[in-house]
This record gives sequence, C-alpha cells and structure tokens, in this order.
Amino acid sequence: MRGRGPWACAAVLAMLAACDRAGPPPPEPAASKSPEALAKPLAPPLLPPGTPEPSPEAKTSAAPEPAIASKPLVAYAPRDECAKLPGFSTFRDAVLAAAAKRDVDALVALGDPAINLDFGGGAGTDELRKRLADPKSSLWDEITALAPLGCAVDGTVATLPAIFSRVPDDVDAARTMLVTGTEVPLRSKPTPSAPMVRTLDWALVTLKGEGFDPAARYAEVTAADGSSGFVATAKLRSLLDYRLIADKSKEGEYRITALIAGD
Repeated sequence: MRGRGPWACAAVLAMLAACDRAGPPPPEPAASKSPEALAKPLAPPLLPPGTPEPSPEAKTSAAPEPAIASKPLVAYAPRDECAKLPGFSTFRDAVLAAAAKRDVDALVALGDPAINLDFGGGAGTDELRKRLADPKSSLWDEITALAPLGCAVDGTVATLPAIFSRVPDDVDAARTMLVTGTEVPLRSKPTPSAPMVRTLDWALVTLKGEGFDPAARYAEVTAADGSSGFVATAKLRSLLDYRLIADKSKEGEYRITALIAGD
C-alpha cells in the first residue's frame, strides 16, 4: 500500500487539471418561442415627439354603452267595438240623450241599482240621483265628453272611453295622458308661437315634473319615442279620467255599472 502512494496522488492531480481545462458545462438551449409571442412587442411603442401622454382616465374608461332604442309612437285613435253588441247602440243613444237634456230620471233609469260612483263607497242609484241633481255637478259634461272617445268590448262589458280597457301593461296610468286629436303640436316651449318638436296623433305621453295641472295652458310631457316638449292642456286626457262601464242586467238589458274616475 505504501508503494502505491505517490502514483495515486499523481493520478488525482491529473484528473483535477483536466476538469479545470474543460470549463463549466454549456447552458441548456432556450425553449423556442411561438410565432404569436414573437409578434408581440417587447415594450410599448414610442409616441411621436410632442404627443401628450394619455390620462389615467382615458386609459381606464370603458367604451360608452349604446343608447337604448326608443319605442315607436302608437296612435290610440277612438274605435267603436261596442256597435256589434246586440242592443248596446240603443242603450248608448239613450245615455247620451239623457246627458244632453240633463234628464235625471232618464239617466237614473239606465243605471244599475248598485252602480259604483267613486272608490270611497259612493254607490247606488239614489246617490247617482243626488249627484246629478247638484247644480255644481260635472257628471253631465263628463258623460257628454265620452261620446267621441270610442268604446271597448270585453265579453259583455262595454267601456267608454275605449282607451281605458286598452292601456298597455307597462304604462303608468297615473302619469300618462292621451293626446286627443291628430297633428297636435308638441312644442319646445309652453307658448303657441314656440317651434314644434313634432306632431302627435292620439298618442300616449308621460307627464314630467310634479304632475297635471288642469288650470295650466300647457303641460310638459315625453312621448314614447323620447321626444319631449309641451302640449296644450286642452288636448290631454288622463287615462284615469271618468269612464262609463256597462253590462247586461238579469233582464238582458244594458245598465251602467260604474260612472267613476281615479284609481
């Protein structure tokens, strides 16, 4: 063992010298990049000289949402669906004739014994007689005003004006008015000389502001197509204004079951 000592040391020294000459191992090849990765810039593109840096708000703001499409205008012109009801035309003529003459007895005779007159309990032909006989009563004028506004039919029930039974479900009846007529001006200001925004034909419009003031000359409204302006108060009628509802009695004749306003 002692005789091999020098030779063993020489062999170890030779191996160490070989390692020093070989140097460190070469690095592993980098993974190849995809064409998409190569196409991406390594840094944001440089702006031309003098171009201002975009503000943080501009960088983070989202694109504006598209405007919601307005609804088309629909004409709710009066239509008479009730003429097809057997015996109704004669009944309606009698109602309008009694109103024109302000004949209390004649109109009371056309009322149902339990006729509804308000939402506070007012009902019955005795109460109807009392209200018609009041010199300050407006019921006569309210009945007469129904004549040109059409009539709707639901089974055997007839409703004047027709619009009351044909209001769309998505309409707020408390703030919606019917424009009564064709080519009614919608003006930019509440004056007769103001420019017209458009004309309206038997359209439904929504009141703006605090509500409807019958004493005002004009009312500010918005139409279904989004156009806003002012319409003459005389050309507007609330959807909850007076309506006359009639149905067949047990004897087969039509009787007024409700003469009422409000909701």
